[in-house]
Amino acid sequence: MRYPSPPALTAAPAPAPDRPPGGVRPAGRARAERGFSFIEILVVMGIIAVLVGGTVVVINIFFRRGPEFDTKNTLRKVQLLVEKWRMEFDGVYPPSDLRRLRLVSDTGEEVKDLPNTLNVGIESLYQAFFWPGFKSDPQFGDAEIGNTDEDELRKAVNKLGTKALLEILDGYGNPFVYFHREDYERAAQAGVSLRVKDPDGQVSEVQAYPYRTAEGNFVNPTSFQLYSLGPDGQPNTEDDITAWGE
Repeated sequence: MRYPSPPALTAAPAPAPDRPPGGVRPAGRARAERGFSFIEILVVMGIIAVLVGGTVVVINIFFRRGPEFDTKNTLRKVQLLVEKWRMEFDGVYPPSDLRRLRLVSDTGEEVKDLPNTLNVGIESLYQAFFWPGFKSDPQFGDAEIGNTDEDELRKAVNKLGTKALLEILDGYGNPFVYFHREDYERAAQAGVSLRVKDPDGQVSEVQAYPYRTAEGNFVNPTSFQLYSLGPDGQPNTEDDITAWGE
């Protein structure tokens, strides 16, 4: 007895790969295919604007505060060198008069006269850092050293030679002010002359004085005073950057 053949099995059609049964596309797929909405584009642009604005603010702060940072870094470096000098020369701080360097150190050449009376304190300090017998090796960048009064020694007194009567400069391009404690009284009367430039680049000569406390006593009465004229290029004003304020 023959039985009829069973009907052939036919596979059900597979749903389209990009949509589930029923023909409804996933929301994410539909959104991706139609692109970003106008609101989404505005949000992205807003985020980019915030990032760019923040970067500009940081850059402006850097350029505005950069000279201050440089000044403080140089100030710390000079402070450390002054203390090393004191330790190597029997507790004596570098004089703010170059003519006394040989006397207090008992080494080097005698300086009998100076070319001028500008920047004398900081010039003496720079020479002291290269004085015979000082074992440290000062490292200053090009921007930290200058010769604002364009002077030179008539005779070499150390390894710097005659054409190196230089000053240590702050981040604004002006000489630091340096007073040894023995010169406080004299400088309080006459001041020390500096050749400086103001924020507009105008060059002039100013008189700097030792700082006093509110009670009228000299700051750092047993050591030294070292400070920068700050951004305004004027001594003894509120924006000065001082070693004792660090």
